[in-house]
Amino acid sequence: MSVKQVEVLVPIPIPEKFSYLLPNQMKASPPKPGTRVIVPFGNRNLVGVVWNVGNGIAPKGKKLKYLKEVLDSQPLLDKASLNLADWASRYYHYPLGDVISYFFPPPIRKGKEAKFVEIKFLELTNKGEFVNIEELSKSPNQKKLIEVLQEKKTLSQRAANAYGVNSSSINALIDKGLISRYMRELSPYKKEEFSIAKGVKKKLNNEQKFAVDSIINSKSQNRVFLLNGITGSGKTEVYLQAIQEVIKKGKQALILIPEIGLAPQAEERFKKYFGERVLSFHSAKNNREKVDAWLGASKGLIDIVIGTRSSVFMPMKDIGIIVVDEEHDLSYKQVDRFRYSARDIALYRAKIEKIPVVLASATPSLETLNNSLKGKYEILNLTKRATGANLPKYLPVDLRGKELKEGFSDELIDGTEEELHKGNQVLIFLNRRGYAPSLICKTCGWLSNCDRCDALMTVHKRPQKLQCHHCESQRNLPTTCPECQSEDFLTYGYGTERIEEFLIKRFPKFPVLRVDSDSTRKKESMHEYLDEINSGRPMILLGTQLLAKGHHFPDVTLVGVLDADSGLFSADFRGSERVAQLMTQVAGRAGRDKKPGKAILQSYCPDHPQIEELVKGSYESFAKNLLEERRLAKSPPFAFQAKIQAESSNSYVSRDFIKTLINKLKKSKSFPKDIRVIGPIPAIMEKKSGVYRWELNILSSSRNSLHKFLDLGQASLYDSQTSKRVRWSIDVDPLSSM
Repeated sequence: MSVKQVEVLVPIPIPEKFSYLLPNQMKASPPKPGTRVIVPFGNRNLVGVVWNVGNGIAPKGKKLKYLKEVLDSQPLLDKASLNLADWASRYYHYPLGDVISYFFPPPIRKGKEAKFVEIKFLELTNKGEFVNIEELSKSPNQKKLIEVLQEKKTLSQRAANAYGVNSSSINALIDKGLISRYMRELSPYKKEEFSIAKGVKKKLNNEQKFAVDSIINSKSQNRVFLLNGITGSGKTEVYLQAIQEVIKKGKQALILIPEIGLAPQAEERFKKYFGERVLSFHSAKNNREKVDAWLGASKGLIDIVIGTRSSVFMPMKDIGIIVVDEEHDLSYKQVDRFRYSARDIALYRAKIEKIPVVLASATPSLETLNNSLKGKYEILNLTKRATGANLPKYLPVDLRGKELKEGFSDELIDGTEEELHKGNQVLIFLNRRGYAPSLICKTCGWLSNCDRCDALMTVHKRPQKLQCHHCESQRNLPTTCPECQSEDFLTYGYGTERIEEFLIKRFPKFPVLRVDSDSTRKKESMHEYLDEINSGRPMILLGTQLLAKGHHFPDVTLVGVLDADSGLFSADFRGSERVAQLMTQVAGRAGRDKKPGKAILQSYCPDHPQIEELVKGSYESFAKNLLEERRLAKSPPFAFQAKIQAESSNSYVSRDFIKTLINKLKKSKSFPKDIRVIGPIPAIMEKKSGVYRWELNILSSSRNSLHKFLDLGQASLYDSQTSKRVRWSIDVDPLSSM
């Protein structure tokens, strides 16, 4: 028998939609797709999202449950958002019920009302409008409130308190029937007429003008642009002025940035252009701020959203353009649970919405560069710095045979001293936080190994501890060796804390600002650091890749890279690409304004082909050579890749799970022919967070073949008998081998 059913997505790791019956009182006006509902699931109630409403056949032998409650009068997600969720679920082979939860901030995901803060307001009743005020002369507070309400019509209870009217007086007037109290939703955002801030718009050079015109005058509704500009070439100004034209048409813009640390600088710059209609959205915001931002964007009260990875899912009333800044950055890829790429989600969202998308970078990923060279994306080249400054000069320093002072060569110390005394700023780059990468007993050779990972625990001095930067486990810094009870330890290697200690002693007259994920934990700390840097005082900036991305420091004239060899010999085939991007980006912080800049690269391998290529050539020439190597090796982007990983508390169980899976799949008649499988092999870091990880790498020259293989694999992976001893994951387009 055909019955009215509602298909609901629930946030559980099962790739199914669940059907529920509509109670009689809901049949006349059933909830629409995109509406949140509460449904019974097992012995608990869950917040789900309606996917479809229609007549269906009740399954034999199974009694459908009734939908319990509809939470929204109107859908919170539109058709475009639902289509995006559906595509993301299919492309990344991840349950749709879990994917859809990414479209909501945590409180709304958990069933809280999708409303701005509600405030208590007061207004006169009919009786109160005609009351003789003199009757209240013995109650001056009550009289005062009536007079104010006669003038203002409505007043918040908080404002009434500010007038000196206390709660007892308000309650007394309500009891007399003279005023009433009600709740009003109060938006923190006001929609104003468009007016760009005066005196901010910068004059563009010819390359920038061409780029802006290309973006805003594109004949294709969904054109992908690669804004390929050298460091300091004014890429931000290009998309600012392109966005200006989009906003003038009454549409919205979404700007993706790779790090929270870039949000304060970006938000400040955009607000100078567009006033207060700009907001940032990222994990450092509290739940109330996230809900307000989400509501402001979805209701069209905010024109520009600047956000990190998860912002790509934010519903927007009338989105007109998406910009992915530093599109090459690894931070756009989520590395656990739903392993999506925000850049690639943005590309598909733009396709659905039929809007342009701008991928901006000085060091584009090989995938993006290859798509541009093939004509899939339009390349907009910016070859000159916007200020007219030259690119920094690379000065490689050969460390072989040199005696270093806490990791510093004489050339770097002398260069730092010279620039500081000229009144300039110096940036020292070391992508390793903590005091030292390891602690060693000088007597017996004991090492500070992590018990839960195949890694060493990092030494931290403030506070004193050993910490694993992979699983975040901590222990006290030992005073005696656990093996031989010796008290003679050696801290081996350098971290930012240790370098900070050295720089403070070596340059006592100049401030040293350490900027890494340890020093920027407080909410406003990054903003405070940027304010101090922008003061222009001579100082030393010491930091990790947090300082290498997108920042504009006009007074930095020297960048010192302590370890340019890091990553050169990585087991990850993408290691070379990462090193080149990082070196180019960090060196690009120097000499961005009127002062010339230089970058000192300390290396034990200055004659390594990749170091030589970066010093003598450019990132683009290096990337094109690397593309040719990838083409010959038939590796991404000349092949499509996915990875199936199994993890358990026993290495053999993880290995055998992968082995059994591939043997089972190879026997299937549906096994695609155009597939290369590598595995089972242990992950580069086999033991991590207490589990052992083995993986199967899948490559194909056909994207369709790859997804057919993954579809085939999912049927086995969701079999409870085969997967109950392991936790498994699918990673499509993996970017890291860790």
